[in-house]
Amino acid sequence: MKLPTGPSSGHRDPSRIGGVRPSHLMTTAGVGAVADLPTMSVIVRSLDAWSPERQETIEEPRLLAEVQRVLGPQVRALRKAPWDPAETDDPYTRVGVPVTPFPGWVRCPRCHRLGPLDPPGQFELVHRYGRRPDLAKWVHAQCQKQTTTRDANKRACVPARFIVTCERSGHLDDFPYVDFVHAGATVPCGGAKLTMIDSASTLGPQVTVRCAECGASRNIQEAAGRHGWQKLPVCRGRHPHQQRFEPCGADLRLMVLGASNLWFSVTASALHLPQSQSIEDIVTGSWDLLGALPSPALVQTVVDGMNNLRSLRSVPPDELWAIIEKIRAAGGPAAPETSGDLLQDEWRLLAKPTTLRQDVDFRAVPTPTPPGYDNLLEQVVQVTRLREVQALLAFTRISAPARRDLAPRNRVSLSRGPMQWVPAAEQRGEGIFLQLRENAVATWAGKVSNHPRLLALQQAHQRWSHNRAQPYNAGFPVARFVLLHTFSHLLMRQVALECGYSSSSIRERLYIGHPGQPAAGLLLSTAASDSEGTLGGLVALGQARYLKRLLDQALEEAARCSSDPLCAEHLPEDPSDTLHAAACHACLFASETSCETNNRWLDRAFLLDITGDGLAFLS
Repeated sequence: MKLPTGPSSGHRDPSRIGGVRPSHLMTTAGVGAVADLPTMSVIVRSLDAWSPERQETIEEPRLLAEVQRVLGPQVRALRKAPWDPAETDDPYTRVGVPVTPFPGWVRCPRCHRLGPLDPPGQFELVHRYGRRPDLAKWVHAQCQKQTTTRDANKRACVPARFIVTCERSGHLDDFPYVDFVHAGATVPCGGAKLTMIDSASTLGPQVTVRCAECGASRNIQEAAGRHGWQKLPVCRGRHPHQQRFEPCGADLRLMVLGASNLWFSVTASALHLPQSQSIEDIVTGSWDLLGALPSPALVQTVVDGMNNLRSLRSVPPDELWAIIEKIRAAGGPAAPETSGDLLQDEWRLLAKPTTLRQDVDFRAVPTPTPPGYDNLLEQVVQVTRLREVQALLAFTRISAPARRDLAPRNRVSLSRGPMQWVPAAEQRGEGIFLQLRENAVATWAGKVSNHPRLLALQQAHQRWSHNRAQPYNAGFPVARFVLLHTFSHLLMRQVALECGYSSSSIRERLYIGHPGQPAAGLLLSTAASDSEGTLGGLVALGQARYLKRLLDQALEEAARCSSDPLCAEHLPEDPSDTLHAAACHACLFASETSCETNNRWLDRAFLLDITGDGLAFLS
C-alpha cells in the first residue's frame, strides 16, 4: 500500500506504508474498504488512482464474460494488483495500491485532543524512509504534554473511532463532531477545540466530546441506536475512495471503525475448466491459424514449427487434414457447450470427471464412497489440482449481498466512470467434491415442502427481502439449499481439525442447479497464491477410510450443541428476518471467508432429527 505524502513530509510521491495479500483485495481490504495498519487507518482508493504499470493480466474467459455481463462490454481485462518483486524491499516505490488516510480525524492519546488532519499544522505525518515504512504515524505537533519530545518519538495519534454511513448509496464520511457538539448552542463558538474522553462501558459508546473553547459537550451515545439518525445531519454523499461528493440527503447511521458490516465485497469467481484433449478439440482451439492453411503439407510444417501444437505431431497428416476439412465443411468450429452459468459448467465437469479433461490446473479423480453412506452420496471426487480466479466487481455497506448476487441494489462502483478492468486474484489448491443422490434429495424436498419449519424460513426470507428493498425470489429451493449448506458446514468444521489448514482457509462451493436442471453437490477447497498450490492435506481426506470417520464424527457432533435447547428450538418469527434456525457459533457457523452466504440458510434439523418433527433428511 502506498500513501500520498504532502510537503510536510518532504516528499510529493507516494511512499509505501504497509502491505496486504493480493487475496485480501478481494475479500477484506478491497477498493472502498478501511484497512487498519499498525499506526494508522486508511481507505483503499478507486481504480482511477491505480497505476496500470506492472499489473499482470489473468486469463479466464468464463469469468471475464460474467464480469462483462454485469458491468458492461467495456471491461477488457482481469488484472492482478500492482507488484514488482524487484522492489519488495524498497520502501519508497511507485508500485502498490494507493490509499488515503481515513477517518480524517485523529485523537492524541496524551492530551485527548480531537482534530482533523486537514488543514495541516496541528497533526503532522512522521514517515521513516528506512526499512520500516510501516511505522509511519500521525503525531500531535502542538501537544502540551509532549513539548520536549521530538516528533519522531511522540506517541502516534489514533484514528477517531466513529464514522457515519448511509445504507442507500454506500456513502461513508467522518463523524460531524463540530456540528454534533454545538447543536442547539445559542452563542456561536469562536473556534472549536475538541477533546474526546472515552469511558469504559458495556451499555454502548460512553464517549464524551467537549469543546475547550466554549465548554459545550455531548455524549456520542445520543447518536447511537435505532433513532440515532435524528441527532445527525443528512448524508452529504461522500465517497472517500473516489475523492468526491454527490447528492444524497439520506439518513445517516453511526458506525464504529472496524465494524464487520462496514464493507462487503461483490465478487465473482470461477474454477479453471480444462478443454478435452481430442484431436478435433485441439484443432478447434487453433482454428484461426489451421483453418486458413490451404494444404496438408503446409499444415504439417506449421505443426512441426509451433510448440503449442506439439500434441498434433503424432497425428498422421492425412488424418489431420481430414479433420480440418470436416470442420471447414461444417462452416467452422461449433460453439462450445456452455450454460452461461459459471457453477453449472463446473457441476457438469465435477459430476462426470474424466481424464480427457485434465491439465496442470485441474485434476479430478473419483474415489470409492465411504461404506455406510451409499444412500446419501452418489460419488466422491478428489480434486488434486484446481485453480480459482476471483474478481472484485463492486462492494456494499451495512448489508451484505445475497449469494451470487452481482448487482445488489446498494452496490458501490470501484471507480468514478465505467471500468475498463477489474482487480482479480488467482489461487491454486486442492479440494474434495461430494455429490448427493439426486433422487433421495428430490423425494425428501417434495415431502417436506409444507413443513412448518421450512415455511418459517420462507417467511423470514420474505421479510429479509422486504427490509432490504430487494425482490423476493419465491422459487428459491430453500429445503435443498439448507440441507446441502448444513451438510457442508458440518463437514468443513470437522475437516479443519485434521487437514492441516486453518478453518478460515477452507472454502465451500455449493451447487444446487436450476429448477430444470437440479443439482446437489459441494466442493470443499483450500488454495494459496503460490504457483505450486497447496500440499495435499485436504484432498487426502477424501479417501474412503478417512472420509467415513469424518462423516461419522460430523453427524455425531450435529446431534447436539452446547447451546441446546435454545439452539435446537430456535426459529425466526415475525418480525425477525434471521435466515437460520438451529445453528449458532457453537455448532455450525464458519468464518466469513469460508461461507458463501454469511452463515445464512443453516439448520441442523434439516439433516438430523433433533426436534422430532419428521423434517430430518437422515431419519
